[in-house]
Amino acid sequence: MVFPQVIAVFHALFDAIGLSGNLLVILTIFLERRLHKVRYFFLASLAVSDFLCLILVNSFRIASIAEETWVYGQTMCHLNSCFHRYFYVNTTLHLLAVSYDRYKAIVKSPLTYDGTMTSPKMLLVLLIWLIPIPLSIGPFLGYGMFVYNPEVYFCENGWLLRSDVPETRKVFFTVVTLLGPFVVILFLNWSVYKTAKRQINALAQEAQLGSLDDSAQSIQQELTRRKKERKASFDVFIVIAAFLICFLPLWIVSFCRQYATRIKVSSQVVLLSNCLFFVSSLCNPIIYSIRKKDFRDAVKKMFSRMGLFVRPNENDVIAIGMNNLMIGARTDGRSTCRTSMSASPELVLYENTGSTTANFQPSLYSIQEIDGC
Repeated sequence: MVFPQVIAVFHALFDAIGLSGNLLVILTIFLERRLHKVRYFFLASLAVSDFLCLILVNSFRIASIAEETWVYGQTMCHLNSCFHRYFYVNTTLHLLAVSYDRYKAIVKSPLTYDGTMTSPKMLLVLLIWLIPIPLSIGPFLGYGMFVYNPEVYFCENGWLLRSDVPETRKVFFTVVTLLGPFVVILFLNWSVYKTAKRQINALAQEAQLGSLDDSAQSIQQELTRRKKERKASFDVFIVIAAFLICFLPLWIVSFCRQYATRIKVSSQVVLLSNCLFFVSSLCNPIIYSIRKKDFRDAVKKMFSRMGLFVRPNENDVIAIGMNNLMIGARTDGRSTCRTSMSASPELVLYENTGSTTANFQPSLYSIQEIDGC
């Protein structure tokens, strides 16, 4: 069958792009001091999650889907499904944290928000990595199970394949991992969009009505700051939207398999929705490269330190430009010009028998410019 092999090729492509891209994001954010802000730390942590998800989940599915059978044993099959659930919840919590950070910067505390990384925020990052653990290892403790699905060649949650799973358990995981986060993320980002638009419009009107005094300048500075915050919020919104678009097919397929049991979801649709889920692991590097100039500059700076990217030296550029001017201005290679400044030391050039020497001597009179020099 051709379809599984095509899906396996895409999984391998995601590994090649996602691993290198997310590693670049992690190194750039942690090595560049100007990127040491809360939103960048959250995004770097999200890049770590994507990097590990590609290694522990996606990489094992490449060969299994290509061979159309799981090739790593039952224990690794269960662990693979456990890691898949863990990194899904972990990514969802990252999106919630990033959305709340933008909500706090624009809506809740726009005057006191400074974007620095503090101990409580570091604790929040730690909780993002700890909370998914009990939600993921439940089947190993008797709460639920992982079952191998021979139609898609990897293990899945038991309630997707069995009809004897209690409805309360299905509803709990649907609300906690699907509907709840989706509604909260939409609410936070919609509030940020409305508030940022209203604040910028109000400040723009004040700047137009104000005069060129200190208050008008402060209003203009505040307007510039708010525009930068709005741009940063819009960049975060693009990241979140890209992730949600990648998650949405998997959510719809999972919802139909849990509740619309009369509808038979084909294995091709399940494979495709899971494949699209891993596209989210490529979103960070691609969006940063397109949207963020400071990130691109930081990457170039890091590459220049490693000797992989040569940045032009400003002094070299000036010297090359001056040489070009001298070559263009001189029409006869044997001509020699004198220049001086009144009542100031001058550099007098002497051309004698093919050799040129230089001598500093005071001059009280300016020397007329020689034609052609």
